[in-house]
Amino acid sequence: MYTVPRQPDSGGGVDEDASLFEALGVAERFAQDREQLTEPSHVTAHSSRAAHGKASVLMVGGGIVNLVTAHLLHAEGYDVAMVDAAPDPRARRPWSAYGASRGGGNARMFTYTEMDDYHAKSAGEDDCMTLFDRPPSQSGWDVRRYEGEEDRQWVQDFQRVRPWLARAYNGDILGLNRRSGELWQAWLHARPHLFDDVDLRHDILRLYQDGPHLEAARHRQNAVGATVASYGSDEVRERFPALAQAAPHAFAGGIVVEGFTVNVHDFMARLLDDLEADGVRMRFDLRVEEIMRDDTSAVTGVLTADGPLVYDHYVVSPGVEYDALRRQIPSLRQVQGVLGCWATIPNGVPPLENSLKVARRGHVAEDANITVGRDESGESVLMIGSGYGWTGSHPRNIDERKLEDIHAAVADTVEVLFPEAYERIGGRDGLRRTQKHCVRPWTSSNLGIFETSAAVNGAFVVTAGHNTGGFAQAPVIAEAVAHSLRGVGHPMHTLYHPLRTQRVLNAMAGLGGASH
Repeated sequence: MYTVPRQPDSGGGVDEDASLFEALGVAERFAQDREQLTEPSHVTAHSSRAAHGKASVLMVGGGIVNLVTAHLLHAEGYDVAMVDAAPDPRARRPWSAYGASRGGGNARMFTYTEMDDYHAKSAGEDDCMTLFDRPPSQSGWDVRRYEGEEDRQWVQDFQRVRPWLARAYNGDILGLNRRSGELWQAWLHARPHLFDDVDLRHDILRLYQDGPHLEAARHRQNAVGATVASYGSDEVRERFPALAQAAPHAFAGGIVVEGFTVNVHDFMARLLDDLEADGVRMRFDLRVEEIMRDDTSAVTGVLTADGPLVYDHYVVSPGVEYDALRRQIPSLRQVQGVLGCWATIPNGVPPLENSLKVARRGHVAEDANITVGRDESGESVLMIGSGYGWTGSHPRNIDERKLEDIHAAVADTVEVLFPEAYERIGGRDGLRRTQKHCVRPWTSSNLGIFETSAAVNGAFVVTAGHNTGGFAQAPVIAEAVAHSLRGVGHPMHTLYHPLRTQRVLNAMAGLGGASH
């Protein structure tokens, strides 16, 4: 298993519950491993001896996770094809025509804490338990117009995750982040051409508005081995001149951490061009309407408007726009939508050189990623992605008034950090012209989903619900998929198993529950 050092509590020290929580987490992991060992491999001997000499794989979904996975599988010798319901990402259709990878801002970030757990991790974190009961104007996440049929159960499942279990999940997520970082570094060295002309930026400056949060963050970043440097407020303004005009209360200080950002739309285009040049077949604007199965429930193919597609293996990474798949793959019903808002401003003079993560505790736009990149005309810009808006089981179930509250909070972050750029773009009205949002797949457990079942000649793999970490964890997800197709174990198979939370909560209920 991938492991990380024990996580500090919100005050920066190791709290009195740590030993008990750690012991419970170890016991839970042991039980999950035992369950996993009883599951059969879904890869048949025939699958590696296809008639054309290569095992074939169909990637269902063309987001960043499946694009990275397709690259790895092609490099390992598989005959890869891809089908996606959205337009070709290189076609530059309106942003609303795409899923989260291409529909949001042209920016993605990797840090060691990029994907995280949002449950209460101590008895005092009551606010976490009511996130979905309050709109953004009341520091909640609920942006729905109406309650979907599955929404209430999803919230109950979120609230059933106890603090000790949330800490175990958080450690597992961060461990997978670390492994993903190793794989990203390997990619950067082995495939540098994929990162050409995508505005790759190394080292992230994390800003914190209040001192206690900054101090707790120092402990946390040190614990995961991410810290490069730490600065007070005045040092930040001196070392990063683009922030010199920020409001006096904008930040108490900052931490430079290991990580990188890219213009993800350009990166996706590079990946697609590379795959296409290698002969990978790709179909866009083509939705999978049915998973075809035989009498044993093994997958025999997928049905589209153009007819059936039959391969040895199938890798499904559907995002949130997948009504037909949701009906046929029960684990996908664990996934609901959480939107994030985007705005873009010019990168001023002096320009910002490092991308940012901004923490404003208690603010509607509490966490913001500010990524240095370029717009379509080649001008240097800053892309601000921020906010959490729960859409429930229907990704388009969005109350526009609640959405506007998040956009307004993003605008406030821009004005506080970059007042001159805010005025130059025309203030709130100018920012409105750059607004967009994307809906990210999110699970009530806050873990991703990784599920393998049988296809007639191979495996049927589902990866989903990676919350804010799809890009960050893409290489380790790809590694886990490759292991599945070879019938080899991988930590993600256990850690993101779709029954993981249900197993432990059912066991707890049988024992009378647990206060922690």
